[in-house]
Amino acid sequence: MLNNIKVIVAILAPIMNCIESFPQLYKSYTTKRVKDLSLHSLFLFLFTSILWLAHGYFIQDSSLIFSGVITTLTNLFLLILYFMYNPSTHSK
Repeated sequence: MLNNIKVIVAILAPIMNCIESFPQLYKSYTTKRVKDLSLHSLFLFLFTSILWLAHGYFIQDSSLIFSGVITTLTNLFLLILYFMYNPSTHSK
């Protein structure tokens, strides 16, 4: 029974990690509003996803590598949207 729970967690954790930023990415893209997003948090999320990707690579875990790539790209796109849509980042 415990092994089944471990397998379920090992499958669900990377999947949830992949999709956790999708709602924010979608909302930021469709509304073109990012003023409530924290730049520091976006950098932290991006750095964390890169670390998970590196960890997956080092231990050769394909599910971690896959989720690391998806999460890194999602966070990178969110950071790009932040700079595109945040008026305070544009020079006047």
